[in-house]
This record gives sequence, C-alpha cells and structure tokens, in this order.
Amino acid sequence: MNANLIVTDYMEAPLLLLGWIVNNTLWNTLMATGLAAVPFVAMMVSEWFRARREGDDEGNKGKLALNRIETGLYSMVLCYAFTCLPLLNVSINPVNTIVRTDGSGNACSVAVIGEGEWSSNTMNSLSGQTASIPLWWAFVHVISKGVTNSAVASIPCTPDWQAIATEVDLQEVGDQILKAEIADFQRACYGAARDKLFREQPTIERSLAKDVAWLGSNHLLTTPGFYDTFYAPRPIQGFPYVEARDSARSNTGPGQPGYPSCSEWWSDGTQGLYKRLHDEVNPSLWTTLQAAVGVHDSAEEAVIRRMVSPKEGAANGKTVNPVRGYGDVNLDAGALGRAGAGASHVVSGALGAVGGAYMVAKEKAGMDMLKMALPMVQAALVMAVIICLPLIMVMSGYSMKVAGTATFGLFALWFLTFWWELARWLSNNLITMLYDGGGSSGGPLDALSGAVNLYDKSLLVLVERAMFLVLPMVWMAVMAWAGSNVGRGVDSMLTGGTKGAQAAGDKASGAAIGAATKGKVR
Repeated sequence: MNANLIVTDYMEAPLLLLGWIVNNTLWNTLMATGLAAVPFVAMMVSEWFRARREGDDEGNKGKLALNRIETGLYSMVLCYAFTCLPLLNVSINPVNTIVRTDGSGNACSVAVIGEGEWSSNTMNSLSGQTASIPLWWAFVHVISKGVTNSAVASIPCTPDWQAIATEVDLQEVGDQILKAEIADFQRACYGAARDKLFREQPTIERSLAKDVAWLGSNHLLTTPGFYDTFYAPRPIQGFPYVEARDSARSNTGPGQPGYPSCSEWWSDGTQGLYKRLHDEVNPSLWTTLQAAVGVHDSAEEAVIRRMVSPKEGAANGKTVNPVRGYGDVNLDAGALGRAGAGASHVVSGALGAVGGAYMVAKEKAGMDMLKMALPMVQAALVMAVIICLPLIMVMSGYSMKVAGTATFGLFALWFLTFWWELARWLSNNLITMLYDGGGSSGGPLDALSGAVNLYDKSLLVLVERAMFLVLPMVWMAVMAWAGSNVGRGVDSMLTGGTKGAQAAGDKASGAAIGAATKGKVR
C-alpha cells in the first residue's frame, strides 16, 4: 500500500524522500543489532526493580510487577507499531497550485512549485532506492499538509508586487548599441530638457515632478519646446537623413542615418527607444503583469521606467521624490520629510536619505535571498527530524510523550509555509495601502516602477523582513504555550539556517555599492 505524501516545494520532494530512506536504514540497523528491543527489556527490568524496592505493605509484588509491565508493554507496543514500523510505501505527489479566491470570490491559482523534474511525475525512488513510512507519521504528514494548504487557500489573491519588482529588476538590456543610445539620449535629451524645465519653473507640482522623473516623461514628449526642440548628438541607425533637418549637420547625407529629434528618437513605432526597450523585456514578465493588473500602457511604462529611470537624484543636482507615501515629500517647501517639517526634521531627513539609499540596496538583496532560502531551510529541517525519529523513539523507550513532541515539531515546521504566505500577502497589501490609498498620489505601479521615496523604500524592506521572521517566531511561541517543547529549538535552527543566505545577499549588495561608489559616500 502506498502513502501519497503531498509536497508543495521543488526542494521538499527529494529531501523528504531522502529523509525516509535514511530513516528506514537506521531502523533496519536498530532491528538487526537488537537495539530496538532494548527498551522493552529495560522497561521490564525497571518495573521488577521498582517492585522489589517497595515495602511488604504493597501486597503481591509479583502480580503488581506483572500488571505494571503489562500496562507499559501496551503503551510501548502501540507506539512501536504506529511510529516505528515502516508499513506504507512512500510516494511523493507534488502539487503545482493551491486554489485561492480573489476579492470578488472568484477562484484563482497561485503556483507554489515550479514545473520541472520533481513536479512532472509522482516520485517513488531516489537513485533507485525506495522508502517506507510508519502509519502515524503518514497521518501526521497528511493532516499537517492539509491544514497548511487549507490555511494558505484562505488567503485572498493579491498581486505579489515584491516578486514582480524583483523580476523587473532582473530585466536587463542585452543590446549594447541600445545601451549606448540610452546613455546618449539621457545626456543630450533628458538632461537638457530637464535643465530647461527647472529654469522655467523653479517650483513644480507633485504630479509633474513624478512625470518628469524618468526619460519617457509625457510632459517632455508632448509639450512644445522640450523633446521636439532637442536632437540626437550623432546620426542614429533607423532614422533616415532628412534634408530640411540634417543638411547643416556633419557625418550624414542622403541615404545615410540622420539626426532625429528627441521625441522621434523615443517614440518611433519601429526604431524608437521605447519600442526597442519593450522588445528587450522577457515575454514571461508581460504574462505575469497581465495576470496581476492586465497589460496596459501604465503597466508597460512602469516596467520600462524601472529599467532606465535614474535612481533617486535628478538632473542638475536637484533631488525630486515625487510620491507621497508614509513619509511625505514636501516639494513646495523644499523640505525632505513630513509636510511642514522643521529644520531639525529637514537635517535628519537629509541624513536619513543618504543612509537610506545604501541601506535599501543592501537590505533588498539580503531580503530576496532570505525569502528564497526559508523554504529550503524548512525542507532540510523536516528531513533532519525524520532522520532522527528512529533514534529518538528507541532512546525514549517508545514514549508517547516524545512521539507527541515530534508530532508537534513536524506540524509546526510544515505550517511555517502559511506564515510566510501571510507575510507575503501583508507585504503586498502594505504596498497597496501606501500607494493606492488616500495618502498617496500614485498607485502600486509606482512601487513597481521605482517612483517611491527613500523613506517608503526603507519602511517596506524593514517591515517585510520583520514579517517574514517575526511571524514564525510568534507561531513557535504559541506552540510552546500549547505544551510543545520544540518552539525554541526550531526557531533557533530556522534563524541560524537562513542567516548565511541573508549575509551573502548583504555582502554581495555591499560589494556592488562599493564598486559603484569606489568606496566613497558622496
């Protein structure tokens, strides 16, 4: 008879099967050496000595000892049969999706395991080796996974903005010619147009500041006197020579590339920078966006804006943080911080912005690696507990109390999946509350495009880290209150296991920052 064990993570499948293979090997060793019978002998000898030490007033010591041994044997044999004897064949059954509902009550699916080797077919062996599982632990696995998946399914569907933003960050421009053209466009068109804007309008409205914070600004493209009056600094392939425009320019002529205006250079439907950048994006990202918000102009603009927009800091030495989230940006007053901030808040805000820029880059890389490492550490910890089961059951004398503690431990580990999904939902909705509520002039796509101020970026990273680590800690504390002794041990193992991945992300991002700044904070 097979025990179909559900897994919801690509790494969990081989580690779970490996754990039971090693578990079976250890149990067979204990049986072959006779060590598995030692607890029975020890219990009978212990009860005999206990009866011998008691006084004569206890009555018939032989009958008393036999009754105690009989009662102990019932308990031990039951524990032995249900928690130690591998009776069912292990069959790993990956689940690709957990059905969840959106705000309207419609069903939607959230992928929890990638398509590939482990999720294609049921997994029964590892390198030709099969495994078996005792009845009790098969029951614990089924109940734990069922409760966990039901809890995960109860979380409403929301777009995973953090995951989408990370996927956008992974997009890069592979065309070196396009990279060079973007750099030329930024210097000759964007920088010049913004300089002119700042000269003509010393104070700009918040909505305009947000729009002109990237190369494809609608204001600069459509307002006469900006992109339509500036031209490419050199002939550009794909834009033919126009005599009325290019006759006085060098290195061009009939049949050769010409000098397009900045608006043509950006917006042309076939050779424009926007069109070419759009084609550089991985098609799978557009599929992800369509599932989240639908692919429309603002969504496409958010992706391309994040790819090419200058990071914090505007042209001509001006700092423009156009989105008002938790930490307001008072553009009109020229103050960084909450509206109406005093001099002390301006100074602290400026210092916070300098430190925040470095902190956000470092913490974001560490957080991304932490989120990827957590399920892997979870699977490794479950495997370790499974491997230890034969040893701890024999050493405990087939104790039901120890079996109960191990049951609580496995359930607590598997249920961590729900807390991480809940933390992800809270993180996504925190973005929505900050950028889609009354306190913001933008929407969630602002976070995707990078059009958020430093305070909000820092806040999101810190709160996200707290939720992914603190919520599981609270769960372990609740398990301890319920009478389980595994909370502190699992929590320390989980924290220690993910610390290396997080430190690696922090170190890598720190090295990147150091290389970018040449070791100097400007």
